[in-house]
Amino acid sequence: MVKVGDVCPLFFSPIKNKFGLEMDYVQRFHTSDKIHIQVFASASEEVSVTLNNLVSETSTHISLSTYNQNDNVLMYYAVLSGLDDAKYTVAVNGNVSEPFEVCSSDIILEETMLIRYSHKSNNSAFDNIFWINDTQQVFEFRVEAGFKPEGYSSHISNEQYRNQMQEIEELYAVPYDVYNLTIGSSKGVPYWFAKHLNRILCLSMVEIDGTKFVRSEGSVPEITQVIESSQLFYISIALEQQYNDISGIGGTPEPASPPLYGAFVIDNATDGQLLQFKADKSAFTNVTTVEV
Repeated sequence: MVKVGDVCPLFFSPIKNKFGLEMDYVQRFHTSDKIHIQVFASASEEVSVTLNNLVSETSTHISLSTYNQNDNVLMYYAVLSGLDDAKYTVAVNGNVSEPFEVCSSDIILEETMLIRYSHKSNNSAFDNIFWINDTQQVFEFRVEAGFKPEGYSSHISNEQYRNQMQEIEELYAVPYDVYNLTIGSSKGVPYWFAKHLNRILCLSMVEIDGTKFVRSEGSVPEITQVIESSQLFYISIALEQQYNDISGIGGTPEPASPPLYGAFVIDNATDGQLLQFKADKSAFTNVTTVEV
């Protein structure tokens, strides 16, 4: 068994439609990006990883470190960074990745966003290691993406009370925002980017251009084909910022705020009387006539 980690940012042998249109897309990284490679194998198997420069037509053996996942499985890993501007593939025991381009120009990459992701522990749904000797492994993935103004929507989490006069009182309310992340330039991106995005949003830390996000409720990536028979797509998914920046969250109520649930003060109740909230007593009391 030799397996590349589930959330590594390179893609090996994805399903393609051989009768579809040619896929005119190359994944891009900045020279400063860190490309994590993790390969899992049984202790009896050997792992060889090479970096293939498609411009110079040269191959370089990648030096691998090891981590004992358990008594039977060994992880081989490396981090690629600072590569020369060129187009590359990575081969793991002969299994060749989809090509990717490394570029030092910020202008060429201005339509891309850097997505950094990791997890709080090594206990996850995926075959990946996120902590090695108390050092967190933060993966990086770059893609053409952005948040469009029309993808924003306002939301509220609140609780209301309707009194006897059928007037609504707001007991609790905190607003929050939902942003629709759109992935793909005019040419689109491969479908496996949607699969990758859905996986990394299962992790505890996802950072997009420096801001931490989580998926909104049960949101999953939705894909739209660029043109008929194309193997490229636009991808969108609803996200929320991990931390709500509304001031006062977790604070104490204002001094004048009444308790959310008042007490009851019943004094010599008689038939036909009603209950009305009295602010001076901070409680519902029995009255004969409701005061408005």
